[in-house]
Amino acid sequence: MTIFSVIIATRDRPALFKEALASVLAQTETDKEIVVIDDGSKEEHRMAYEQILGEAQAALGTARLKMYSLVASSIGHGPSFAMNYGVSKSLGEFIAFLDDDDLWTDPGHLARARSVLAAAADSQRPADTYMAHQDAYLEDRQVPGPLWLGGLADQMRARGAAPAADGSFSVGIEDLLAAGGFCHTNCLIVRRDLYNAISGMDAYIRWESDRDLFLRLIDKTGGALFHPALVSRHRVPPPSQAINVTTGLSMLEKRLFQLRVTDKAALFARHGAIRAHGRRESAITAKKIADELAKAGRWQSAAFFARRGFAARPSFKWGLFTAWCHVRQVISGDP
Repeated sequence: MTIFSVIIATRDRPALFKEALASVLAQTETDKEIVVIDDGSKEEHRMAYEQILGEAQAALGTARLKMYSLVASSIGHGPSFAMNYGVSKSLGEFIAFLDDDDLWTDPGHLARARSVLAAAADSQRPADTYMAHQDAYLEDRQVPGPLWLGGLADQMRARGAAPAADGSFSVGIEDLLAAGGFCHTNCLIVRRDLYNAISGMDAYIRWESDRDLFLRLIDKTGGALFHPALVSRHRVPPPSQAINVTTGLSMLEKRLFQLRVTDKAALFARHGAIRAHGRRESAITAKKIADELAKAGRWQSAAFFARRGFAARPSFKWGLFTAWCHVRQVISGDP
């Protein structure tokens, strides 16, 4: 069996995809396959994709680089659906992901992951989830951190945890939730059996689907490892350009997807710590929605979400804001 299957979902971005694919081809680990899912790119991009894939297949071979095209739709099937489809067509024991507008910056990423996972199994701490770290850039400026799980290694050491000889940490649910972030899919490697056990990514979530996957994985994982190696670069989409899922959604649409993520955790997680995390984050998101609706003068809706946030995380300040939304609703006559 192939060790790693690398899944890349792409749509209408052949130039960026070419860089992402090149970063996977540059990996020193040879026991890998690459599965590319074209989520209905426009006809005008087809020739560019075919040329890129043809050149890459000449180097890697058609058996280890496969591309599948989904039926075109106006907004695409979404990254989650496309990545699930890619996993269904893959053969690897472990699944890795890379966004088509990002790239792996460490050629040794997969080789290190293989070594760490093998060493963990030999030392009787087998793992089915491996996480690393990445940085982020907005155009040519690095976004200040720590981002995602960037502060986790320091937090583990502060709690007295020592890394293994290879630099990796065995991490539990409490460790990961306390990190204040989640593992982006660019840095995530998961055993196929676990991915399938949680039914993969939620295709109904088009924003923070990686956060949803992270929470469900750590809820069911038999063992998780974190290595602080910087392995990838995330390109933050310019806010002025509706070129991907992030910039193509309004903030309220994004907040609703956040609510689905956190409500799912609060309702369905096996572990109490994750359920509590979901409740807390749902309240925070509801308050953010209420604040945005108040700024837009939508007082009835603002009052509705303010009540939800207050009920979950009551505070004197938020009680005043909730009452203020109700008063403004009455004054404005917002039905």
